[in-house]
Amino acid sequence: MKRLLLLLALTGGVSAQEPLRLTLSQALQLAERGNPELHLSEQGIDVARGNLTIAGQRPNPTVGINTPIGPAERKQALLFVIPLETGGRREARLAVAESTVTEADLTRRQMQMTVRNGTRNAFVELAMARAALEQSKRDVEFNDRVVSAAQKRFEAGEIAEAEVIRAKFEREQIVRLQYPAENRVEAAQVSFNRLLGQDLQTPIETVEEGWLFPTPEDLAGPTWQLPELAHLREIARQQRPDVALSQQQSQTAVRQVQLALANQAPAVSLQGSLLYNPAMPAFTYLAGVMVEVPFGSDRGGEVEQARAREEEAARRQQVALATVDQAVVLAWNKFQAARRQFSHDLEVLKPQAERVLYLAERIYGIGQSDITEVLLVGQSVQRQRQLLLADLTQLHQALGELELAVNSSLVGGKP
Repeated sequence: MKRLLLLLALTGGVSAQEPLRLTLSQALQLAERGNPELHLSEQGIDVARGNLTIAGQRPNPTVGINTPIGPAERKQALLFVIPLETGGRREARLAVAESTVTEADLTRRQMQMTVRNGTRNAFVELAMARAALEQSKRDVEFNDRVVSAAQKRFEAGEIAEAEVIRAKFEREQIVRLQYPAENRVEAAQVSFNRLLGQDLQTPIETVEEGWLFPTPEDLAGPTWQLPELAHLREIARQQRPDVALSQQQSQTAVRQVQLALANQAPAVSLQGSLLYNPAMPAFTYLAGVMVEVPFGSDRGGEVEQARAREEEAARRQQVALATVDQAVVLAWNKFQAARRQFSHDLEVLKPQAERVLYLAERIYGIGQSDITEVLLVGQSVQRQRQLLLADLTQLHQALGELELAVNSSLVGGKP
């Protein structure tokens, strides 16, 4: 069924009213096929291959016809000029063009990394937005129970009507929070569809596979166990396409130096002429060689510039490695802090909040507390539930940053 829905989505066969249920791996497959930025980067490879074709072309020979005008000269000439590429120019030019194709492919891989990470984050955001909306509805249900309890106590003559009015007022404030929660879901769905390359109004449901809303046991289990920091840094250096791109740019710069040196070789062309004198009449054949004399410029400036670019590329590679290391360390630290914070929410505050809320409702229901106490407890617990969801979102955001930094899926959505 899941494969059928995925196939229908790819072919445009899913009704606008039918939700598309996706796991993260299925969402990543959709993004690979439909994301427009990824398609654009793939087109860049074709453009680079065109450069390779151009680089392989040889200079065209030229043909000229000279016909004299006037009585002073009667000889007519047919000229042939065949340029020759000396000094390994063509081979050096082809090597540079091959490097640009490799760079274009690495640029596509870099875009693929960005799209996959963005898709993962959009998947998580849609799930978190829906969870926040459901939490807002549960908060309203709690306030409904408080209003109902206050109404019963008022009808029994235990409290003044003012408590009922206040309970209803607090309920309406919670209802008000549903509107931004609904908008968050809509915005998350639009962003998700944009990354998938499909209609922005396509309804999507995220499929929970046991890692979106982890329990304390899940966090301690193998799913959420990540490699050590040193290993992650090594993975990043091997997996990040921007690191590979900087290395390739250094190789391209070396080849550009070789091309500049090859271009210093003097241009050489073979010449042939066929002369015809109608006065005699007779044919004369001439053959010759034309060699460029590097008198005005020996193209030394081009070589100097190419060597400077070679050094620049080497330094850019060092900067790329330092930037990757920094990104991994910062993302790792952020993830560990978010994990500790969320674990505290799950293991300590969530159980206490549920117990406190239960007791507050029971005590108010039997008339042992006033409306202020139960509403304050309700507000405190609701705030904690919101913080719990916010901390879970922060945990996933930190995980997304870490996965982007190492260009690897660490939790969920294995490619």
